[in-house]
Amino acid sequence: MSTLSIVIPTYTLDKELEAMALDAVKSYRYGVDELIICEDGGRYSPELMSKCDTYIYNWKNEGFTKNVNRGWKFAHGDYVAIVSSDTYLVKGSLRDLMIKGKVTSPVIINQNIPRLAGPLFCTPKEITDKIGYLREEMRTYCSDSEYDERTKDFFQKVPEVEIFHHQAQSVKKAGVEGGEEIIKDRKAYESIS
Repeated sequence: MSTLSIVIPTYTLDKELEAMALDAVKSYRYGVDELIICEDGGRYSPELMSKCDTYIYNWKNEGFTKNVNRGWKFAHGDYVAIVSSDTYLVKGSLRDLMIKGKVTSPVIINQNIPRLAGPLFCTPKEITDKIGYLREEMRTYCSDSEYDERTKDFFQKVPEVEIFHHQAQSVKKAGVEGGEEIIKDRKAYESIS
């Protein structure tokens, strides 16, 4: 039987973001073989640490992309799901996303994303070995869009799984929603597209 790891990148600047991350953990914990939380320079959370198999704390904020890759490279599962801390499961099981040879995403009930959904996608190890991780030229934005481009021939939407996404919560709290960070990341994205 194939194993499933999930990586939840967090940036818990305050109790509200920590509570949202805890809700995500509770929502997804059942049915996964390994749960990894990667905290990227926010508050150290003993409560989050107690709910996961591995808690990786980075003192310095290095951005979403490096934080995702840090946990992804640590994961041991045959499949790895990258799950934003501001989401929760509405319907189905993350195991339904485990499709051989396919990168998959669920339906996001409050957001229309036709292909790969950055807030939650699942990749089999065989594809990770073939095409790699997120490109770190983009710090906070666009790395999931670039990954979507690289995986479009292997992609499948899974309508049996639905999630809700509290969009852009940590970037709002960090004060980087829009602004210079997205301009830099879009330029990096355009240069490698």
